[in-house]
Amino acid sequence: MGKKVEEIASKIYKPEILVCPKCGGALKYKFTISNKVVQFTSGKIFRIKNLGYGCVNCNDGNTYFSQTANKLSFKGYTYSSKIICMIAYYKSMHYGRDSICDILAQKGIEISDRNIDIIYKKFKQIYHHDYDTIINNAYNDMIKNFGEIRISIDAISVERNIYTIVYDFFSSEKLAIWSFDGINDSRLVELFGKYLGNDKITIIASVRDRKDGRFLPILKSLASPNTKFISFNKF
Repeated sequence: MGKKVEEIASKIYKPEILVCPKCGGALKYKFTISNKVVQFTSGKIFRIKNLGYGCVNCNDGNTYFSQTANKLSFKGYTYSSKIICMIAYYKSMHYGRDSICDILAQKGIEISDRNIDIIYKKFKQIYHHDYDTIINNAYNDMIKNFGEIRISIDAISVERNIYTIVYDFFSSEKLAIWSFDGINDSRLVELFGKYLGNDKITIIASVRDRKDGRFLPILKSLASPNTKFISFNKF
């Protein structure tokens, strides 16, 4: 990225919830889950450290980490999640690689045309999943292992589109990526209404709202009354 690692500021994240979901005991630091340099749409570069915590009482091998840090970038990539969604958007609008590189360069983002294709291919692999099977299986596993469901939701605006990403709170796996034609797209309420009404969902963590503040109220209207929301806090 052209900037020396020692010059890059670090942002350190610990789990948003420091209580064990199994026994209610305090979680303690175990090790750093990830420690990577990420480039953002502002053109800024930060080293993002995601700290893993565990329960001393249960000693069950489970590691809990920050949902905010997890969603800042896709696993294995040093570009922010928004950059990846921007690439997906412009690809869907039939922009060429060079044009997308130019758009990102105007924001101070360094990326090769080859990486444009690699990132878009990765995005499409997740985008066309069988969401019913993946989400329901994840929900069942969470109930079996933790007695409850916890998820994390991101909302990323690119031009007129909204990309929403749903994560498994416990494993960090992406369960779904949906693209909507603005906040008023009827499919947004349809899809989230289908998966958020489960009364076993106790936590929806690190929710990034839109600038107009309209996304979070929609989710709250669709979720069970006993669901707690934890807002996204980037830096």
